[in-house]
Amino acid sequence: MPGLYALSIDPKMYRADFLEDLFFGTFYHQHLGEAYAGLSTYADGRFQIRTHRGLFRVTFGSDLAGMNGTEGIGYCGPDREPHFFDSRLGELSACFSGNLVNFQQLMDGLRASGHMFTRGDDIEVITKLIVQGNSVIDGIQKMAKSVNGAVSMLILSEAGIYAFRSPNGHWPLVIGVKDGAAAVASESGGFRNLGFKTVRDVEPGEIVLLKNGRWETKGRVPADRIQACSFYWIYTGFPNDVFEGIPASLVRKRLGAALARRDIARGFVPDLVIPVPDSGRFHALGYHQEFCRQMMAGKIKKIPLYDGLLLKYPYAGRSFIPSDPKQRDREARIKLLVSGEDCEGKVIAVCDDSIVRGTQSQTELVPKLRMTGVKEIHFRISYPELRSQCRWGKTTRKGELLASRIPAIVDRMKYLGVEGLEYNTVQDVADAIGRPLESLCVDCALD
Repeated sequence: MPGLYALSIDPKMYRADFLEDLFFGTFYHQHLGEAYAGLSTYADGRFQIRTHRGLFRVTFGSDLAGMNGTEGIGYCGPDREPHFFDSRLGELSACFSGNLVNFQQLMDGLRASGHMFTRGDDIEVITKLIVQGNSVIDGIQKMAKSVNGAVSMLILSEAGIYAFRSPNGHWPLVIGVKDGAAAVASESGGFRNLGFKTVRDVEPGEIVLLKNGRWETKGRVPADRIQACSFYWIYTGFPNDVFEGIPASLVRKRLGAALARRDIARGFVPDLVIPVPDSGRFHALGYHQEFCRQMMAGKIKKIPLYDGLLLKYPYAGRSFIPSDPKQRDREARIKLLVSGEDCEGKVIAVCDDSIVRGTQSQTELVPKLRMTGVKEIHFRISYPELRSQCRWGKTTRKGELLASRIPAIVDRMKYLGVEGLEYNTVQDVADAIGRPLESLCVDCALD
């Protein structure tokens, strides 16, 4: 899921630096995409757009000249965006997050109507659909009705910045404000550092316009069913993100605690509990804290020690994002380092958010843990077994998922080379988030 950021200022009231707020607001979304980065700004009737391949801060740190403005959007993700184009609705610059399930059908229909394509990707299809409307708002509404999938997007125009969240509410957008400025972002995590106060989430199907440092609702697209991505709280979002008023870090700790309660009930107490960095950190904290709570309540007499047996090298990239398996495997190999401490004979619980393909655990994580001399490795996985590819994003493909390839838990343990493997249930996920299960998307955990 790419990261999106929009900023609008009122030059008469705004006392900060527009480019700095736009730059770092976008930078705080780097964890959502590493392949491409882009900025687009508007001022005095002129658009500026710049995109780079690679990490945002590295590529844009010395390439901001001429990008000043009063409105701007930023992008970190797998494609070269924002996408700038001229149309009968005027010049527009747009970026999006999500996936078009009926992409080929939409593209074929546009071609049959005489449209030509230069990119041939989701953002080009979306923008071609939008400009068929009588206005940007009308175009967004018509596009949303023809799309099967999830679309959250930003559109920079002469009239301001339009922010739109999919009617199904799958991917987040959140509104922030400070004196003379309004922002919309995929995540709220960077707002405080930039002096913004979180107002609320953009509602499912809502179209918001940012102009002159203010925001207002300009339209809506009704939804038949709202289902927010449950995996966003568990892994995708940065731990300090608050989605629909619910902190991601809290959800992760609750899920770790649920796994610990099962272990306590069966009398299993490992010597150590460790996270897979960085994705498993808050899950492991929740697991350990549950043991501590029960010991302080006098229910148990022994708790595992919390330790950092695995370390993530900070200059390695994310191994989950790349679509190329060779690139994923390379990042997995270089990013995890093992502690130099001796753990001879220890029984360890390893906490993580999920197991997707399992290849990195089998070839990298488990062998590295064995190097420390551990006796037993027990995986404690917060998200249920991943059984289906996500229709709403582009992170996995058919046939890749470990649980669908190896259905039996005992066979999966042998494949991974571990002595134990436990998952939470979809109901555990709903309980940890604090929302009814029917309001959450758990498609990836269902056959």
